[in-house]
Amino acid sequence: FSAAYDQREDSLIFSARIDGKIIETIEVDLKTLKVVQSRGVCNQNTEYHDRIIRLINANTHLIKERITA
Repeated sequence: FSAAYDQREDSLIFSARIDGKIIETIEVDLKTLKVVQSRGVCNQNTEYHDRIIRLINANTHLIKERITA
């Protein structure tokens, strides 16, 4: 959290987990509903990176529904 992205009002932060262990942290821009970044340990992509991005992108409509609710 040294970049303070967790404090931005226009960002939504997710953590992708497997068996309770954080694999990657994902930041979504709430204005564009685009993934700004998604990184694992030491800011590296994990073997799950592409799947995580696809999952977020496939469900941005759910984020939008909750923003407008």
